[in-house]
Parts: sequence; structure tokens; C-alpha cells
Amino acid sequence: MRIPASVVMGLVTGIAVAAAPAQADYPERTINVMIPFSAGGGTDVPGRLFAQEMEKILGANIVVSNVQGAGGTIGATQLSKAKPDGYNLGFMPVGTTTTQPHIRKTAYNDKSWEPICLVSQSAQYVFVPEDSPYKTIQELAEGAKTETVITGGPPPGSLHHLGQLAVAKSLGVEFKYIPHQGINQVAKSMLGGRVHMTTFFADAAERFNFRPLAVLASERSSNFPDVPTLAEVGEPAVSVVWFGFFAPAGVPDEVAGKLSSACGEAVAKPSFVEAMAKVKRPIHYLSRDEFAAFFAEQYQQNGELLREAGLVK
Repeated sequence: MRIPASVVMGLVTGIAVAAAPAQADYPERTINVMIPFSAGGGTDVPGRLFAQEMEKILGANIVVSNVQGAGGTIGATQLSKAKPDGYNLGFMPVGTTTTQPHIRKTAYNDKSWEPICLVSQSAQYVFVPEDSPYKTIQELAEGAKTETVITGGPPPGSLHHLGQLAVAKSLGVEFKYIPHQGINQVAKSMLGGRVHMTTFFADAAERFNFRPLAVLASERSSNFPDVPTLAEVGEPAVSVVWFGFFAPAGVPDEVAGKLSSACGEAVAKPSFVEAMAKVKRPIHYLSRDEFAAFFAEQYQQNGELLREAGLVK
């Protein structure tokens, strides 16, 4: 029997109308948030605080899972292959998402994600010992043109190494980089006169009696309002540790929009602000579109720095 076209159209419309509420009712079941590092670590602490707030706002149970290993790439790989339905999400840092895909052959890249929002960010600073002859970033740049400026930090490819590559590129100079096991070892070398400069976070000023010369951010910091950005003295360069909320690419636009809206509410909650202050994690929120643009810039910048340093195979 032939079904009239009007009936067919009515059935199609009915199916579409019936399906619409299902999307609008998101979330309807438990959401899994993957953190690609161990429980209690640098990524896990802000991630769990954020998940707690999102759970209240979305009105759905959120289960946080830690999938550690290989610089976060094991968890990120699993998430990139998960169903993009809004029930598989990730709280991931800059290194896992923008440097590891360049250094090693990962199953994911910058096109594997739908960036939802940026949650936290800590800028790096150019630091010298308090008794350094370099009193300004301009003096450091001039010094590097006539003599060897030795810098130090964690192994090549680390965020701090990338920060120093960004400084050199911004100022149009070259540094001699000496790898160390961590910031404590770098501090000993700097205080002993074996290393002239490093890049680290704001707390290094108090911890090691270092003097900040510039901040690797798009604007000056309230921590040191008199310290210029690199863009004020050279080419713009941003080197920050940030943590963002991601969904696998292909997540429905309506779902991504709802998650982004919930992000904005979560980071503004007094309970979240207080909790992040206690663990000394600066809140830095970027909405969905802002974060997508920022993520693309970071991915490209870090890839270029790694290639120029000969660290990309």
C-alpha cells in the first residue's frame, strides 16, 4: 500500500518533535569526568573541586575517574575515542593537550576535542636571583646578545623549558638551557651562580628569593603589577599552566552549550572561589568560544616551540 507523502512528512515531523526533548533534557544519567593524572595530584585537585560544582548545577551525578600514565596521554586517548554524547568529559591540562601530541605520536590532536571552558590558569614569570646584575628584562635581553645566559629547568619539552624558549623567541636571543630534575635543583643552581635565569610561577619569588623581570601572559598580573609582560618589551608570548574542560569532538552543540553555561556558573560560585583559594589555584575562566580560540593558539605556539628546539621527531 502506498503511504501518502503528507502522512510520511507527518511521521518524520513527529519523530523529530519526539526526539527534541531528549536533547533538551540533558543530562539524564551519570556523567563521567576523566582526569588523566593520579588522585590528589596537580590536575586532580582543581578537577574534583570543579566537578563538585558542576554536579550541583547540572543536577546529575558526576563520577570522576583517574586514568594516569604517559604524561596524561593514556586517559586523553581513551576520552578521544569515547562516545561524544556529553556523558564522557575530561578535565585536562595544557601539557597533555597541547605538547604531548607534538612530542609523541598520540592517537589524538587538536581536532579531537570540543573545548568547553577554561577553568584555571597560572602564568609563568621570568625569574633571576635577587642579586642578579640583570635588573630588568631589557637588560637580560641585552646581556644575552653579548654573553652566554644560562637558563635552567625540568627536562626538555617540559612547560618550563617551553617557557624559556618562548622568552628567547620573544626577545630575539638564545639561551643555554641546562636540564634539572625540578625547581628545587634549579634554585640551588641559581643561588650558586651556575644558572642565570628560569621561568616559574609567582610563588618562586617568595620561596627562593627570586626577582621577577617579566610575566608570560597577555596582561600584567596583580601579583606583581609593576612587572611588564613580554609583549611590552618584545614579541607577545604566553606560557601558562592551565586546566580546561573538554568533550570529545562531535558532541551535540546543544549539549556543549549547556555545559559551557554551567561552567560559567560553577567558577563564579563562592564555594568554588573559596575552595580554589585554599589550594592556591587562580581561577581564570574563558567561555566556550574564547577557550576554543585560546586552545588553538596554544596548540600551534607550543608545537612551533618544540619543533624549533628539535624536540619533535
